Amino acid sequence: MAEYGRAFLEGDDRRIALNFALAENMPVDPGALLAHFSPQLFLIKITPVNPTHRAALNGIVSHVTPGRETYGAVTDLKKAGYDVILSIGELEENLIGSNCGQFVTRVRNAGAAVEGGYTYPLMPGRHETADGEGPGTASR
Repeated sequence: MAEYGRAFLEGDDRRIALNFALAENMPVDPGALLAHFSPQLFLIKITPVNPTHRAALNGIVSHVTPGRETYGAVTDLKKAGYDVILSIGELEENLIGSNCGQFVTRVRNAGAAVEGGYTYPLMPGRHETADGEGPGTASR
């Protein structure tokens, strides 16, 4: 992956971001990253794990939480020489469910809430009628 990333760099290009959705108790080993990804060519972007049904089903909880600004993993990565971007998006995206739009059908079919996500009511869109039928399948 590092070799593939280096192939995209030309001259004084910006560095390539390695994006990690950091889960609680997920190991972050700066030494392992340094063995493959030079801080001169790569930076680290840390994001929360989105609160989806699949994450809840697998017991995956985000390590990155709103209101918290310091994380040991971020400190360790910076000490190793990496620039680190802590990227927490707009929290309302979790409530709307727009952070993982492909899972809206799963939310609708699951019939169970996800803590911290998908609290807005689903509205019929262009792919669904008010009775829940898809286009061409609703009685006319």
